[in-house]
Amino acid sequence: MATVSKHIADQIKDNDGYYSDDPRVMRIVEYTNAWGAQAFGLEYERDLGKYAASEYVQDPKVYWEAETGN
Repeated sequence: MATVSKHIADQIKDNDGYYSDDPRVMRIVEYTNAWGAQAFGLEYERDLGKYAASEYVQDPKVYWEAETGN
């Protein structure tokens, strides 16, 4: 799982899903991790839905999502 800080999540959001030369992020999910800390998970096209609710991903909500032009 690719979990990043809020600072990095905001950079990706501000750059429409792009960060450095990484593939485009399609969704950023904000959640509470198993230790009670705020976390931001990155979902790429190949793994959308990876940050579904579980014991490790609590109260997930979409922080940002790419517009696909459909």
